[in-house]
Amino acid sequence: MKRTRKHQFEMGIALLAVAVVLSVVNLNESVAADRPFRIGVMVPGDQYLPSVAGLKRGMKDLNDIQERDVTYVLENSGRDTAKLIDMTKKLLAGKVNLIFTATNTALAVVGPLAKPSKTPVVFGSAAGPVESGIVPAYATPDSHITGVTSAGIELTEKRLDVLREIFPKAKKIAIFADPNTESSVAAVVVARKAAARLGFTLVERRINNPQEALEAAKKLTLKDADVLFHTPGLANTIAISELAGFARNQRIPFAAYQMEHVRDDGALLSYGSSYFLQGEQAARLVSRILKGTPVYQLPIERPEKYELILNLDTAKAIGVKFTPAILSRADQVIRKDRTVN
Repeated sequence: MKRTRKHQFEMGIALLAVAVVLSVVNLNESVAADRPFRIGVMVPGDQYLPSVAGLKRGMKDLNDIQERDVTYVLENSGRDTAKLIDMTKKLLAGKVNLIFTATNTALAVVGPLAKPSKTPVVFGSAAGPVESGIVPAYATPDSHITGVTSAGIELTEKRLDVLREIFPKAKKIAIFADPNTESSVAAVVVARKAAARLGFTLVERRINNPQEALEAAKKLTLKDADVLFHTPGLANTIAISELAGFARNQRIPFAAYQMEHVRDDGALLSYGSSYFLQGEQAARLVSRILKGTPVYQLPIERPEKYELILNLDTAKAIGVKFTPAILSRADQVIRKDRTVN
């Protein structure tokens, strides 16, 4: 009798193990049947392509979805935001499994258009989608949107603190404010409060588009401001390379908030994250969504790392000398011949 019960127990365990194996096989077959996955990618300009590169690197490093099982469909509006609507509709018509995007501006277009079909949307860099009202909260039970914010708004005060340390004698800080962009408006509000505390006078220039930002930069001189402070907003960021060039020509320190603005565009310094790292971090969210995790279970994330980046070539060109204390604090020091971490 004992032997019979033992035999029945062993048979039950064996059958349970077979059932588990079969369920895993069926699940894998179900997931495989949906492949290759089509990831739609929407960016409003080449400045944001590092975020896409970060996404691809992150997906490759995770290695839980094979590269051969993912197809990326890229749409780049090339600074023409009027194209964002049609490009988003094109991606949705192409039956993509998910849309990856960057910036508040693009997210504000992609999010509502993707909602009727419940197509997941993941952003790899957006200055403050919650603070700007694009999504209601960092975690919400009724959302098809998640991603990694650049923290461009909430870092504004800290960035001004860093500026005060680097330029203790600075008095006037120039800011280009776009009244049509929620992230720019929100960042300027934070900047005003921080400036008053730190003894800065904000020199605000109202801009409505990238061309107006460039015109304002052309007219800016050291008599107007000691530092040009980059705030979130497409009008500023989409022309970042040109803005950095004008600031360098006028010998005005230009403080940005993404690493690429310093390394690629020639800004003097930045404190914040990078498009690449935000895209790489967002890859985990993309992977989990493609494997079946509901978007509402994946709250919006902040960058995992903030860094102080200094460009010594730009510093030399405009006559700025960083103190040894600041140089020792820097996470990266960029020079033409090398980058020191």
